[in-house]
Amino acid sequence: MNNNILLWLSGDVLHFSLSYFLKKDFGYDVNAIIDVPDKPKKFFQNQKLVDFENIWYFHEHLKKQTKKPDIEYLRNFEERFDINLQQLAVNERIFYRFNDFYKFSSEEVLTILEQECRLFEDIISQVKPDFFLTPLTAFHHHQLFYEMCRKKNIKTLMIYMSKFGHRCVISQDVNKLDFKPKLNDFKSKGRNFKELLNNFESFNISKQIEDYKKTQTSSKLTKLQAISNFIFNNYSSSKTHYTYYGRKRSKVVLNEIKKTTQLRNRRSFIDKNLLKQIPENQKFVYYPLHIEQERNLLIAAPFYTNQTELIRSIVKSLPIDYKLIVKEHPAQETREWRDISEYEEIMNIPNVLLTHPDILSKEILKKCSLVITIGGTTGLESNFFQKPSIILSEMDYSIIPTAEFVSNIKELPEKIKQTLQKEVISDDLDKFVQLYEANSFEFDYMQFVSKYHEKFYYNGNLLDAEIKEEDMKSFIDDNKEIILKVTNEHIKKIEQFNKLSQDEK
Repeated sequence: MNNNILLWLSGDVLHFSLSYFLKKDFGYDVNAIIDVPDKPKKFFQNQKLVDFENIWYFHEHLKKQTKKPDIEYLRNFEERFDINLQQLAVNERIFYRFNDFYKFSSEEVLTILEQECRLFEDIISQVKPDFFLTPLTAFHHHQLFYEMCRKKNIKTLMIYMSKFGHRCVISQDVNKLDFKPKLNDFKSKGRNFKELLNNFESFNISKQIEDYKKTQTSSKLTKLQAISNFIFNNYSSSKTHYTYYGRKRSKVVLNEIKKTTQLRNRRSFIDKNLLKQIPENQKFVYYPLHIEQERNLLIAAPFYTNQTELIRSIVKSLPIDYKLIVKEHPAQETREWRDISEYEEIMNIPNVLLTHPDILSKEILKKCSLVITIGGTTGLESNFFQKPSIILSEMDYSIIPTAEFVSNIKELPEKIKQTLQKEVISDDLDKFVQLYEANSFEFDYMQFVSKYHEKFYYNGNLLDAEIKEEDMKSFIDDNKEIILKVTNEHIKKIEQFNKLSQDEK
């Protein structure tokens, strides 16, 4: 069976590399939606490495508002696909809350949505893909196309980092494993908590993130080169891509200066005011703040984007003898920390202790009674410290009995009482580790990102950069072994779905 493959190609070089081998070595028909700024777009227009069956340059099909949006079409679209467009739009960082350069009107947003929906319907109708291969969705339009594919029963293969460092998962649904594996599919190896914790920490994802951050900030020269390229070269994406509207050179430079000042002032406040020690002889529940603005909230948990209000809800739900420790995420530094007023608001909530980002999470996990998280890795990690967790978004690790998924916030008070009484069982964790290893594979995605950021994007400081075909070919050749491994993992998944399809006939 010669499956028809559709790939989403963005600044993430991985999926172009996959298309190269899928076409060249395995003979798949490959089609592409290309979502890049103007300068890398020239590479895709001129490259001869991959002969795509069809290509759509996403931003070519979106024009500035010239007429009123067709509300009837959008209403009908929502009914046909059962997709909440307003939810995607309001949580889009470009449209609302996080855009420093341009304020979109409601009509502009609806017009963009209409054009996207019509384009994506045309693409699906023309290609009729068997499989959609994609990196993790980050923006509303990418998530929109992904959801449309799911509604059309197109098999979606999304690759994302696993909860264990240096490993990845490919599945149809982020944070859910395909084919519904069960803990009892595996037999415990009899490992105790110390052995299980050592195993988990040997794949520490926090260290992986720290190593990645160092590669992105290590070279001041590279950053200066990126700034120079941006200032002195033609920069047309601000006119052709709605994601770049309002990004005039002067505004961007001034905004970078403003962010530098914010980073310094906010860090000073953090160092002076956030707790640097965990209180002794105090029962407490632990809530780790999620990074903002990030996919984990905006797309994966669309109704939990106000973390301050969520903290209030958690505190209201606690037994009277418990406090809530809230810890700032160390990676929030990449977003210039939070506004000082937000920290002050959290600190003023009764029975809340806001701790410094430099405190190690594992030191809190040793002393807490329970972890509550929207959907972070800490909800899994706590179980290795023999502490149960409550998660507010369904995760792949909610299969563990002591990782309690709560879908309705009104249930939280009773669920907290119940979960505080639960005892983590080492055999359950042992089985989960085996389950997760069986459904993931070794691939250091962050290291791969670091490599192509260094090669093409000034260490990630400038994504609207020119790419030469010979540089792309040398990058693929230099990383052939790992790219082929990831390609084969996708093919293995395709074959699993094909076999399942045949068995169902």
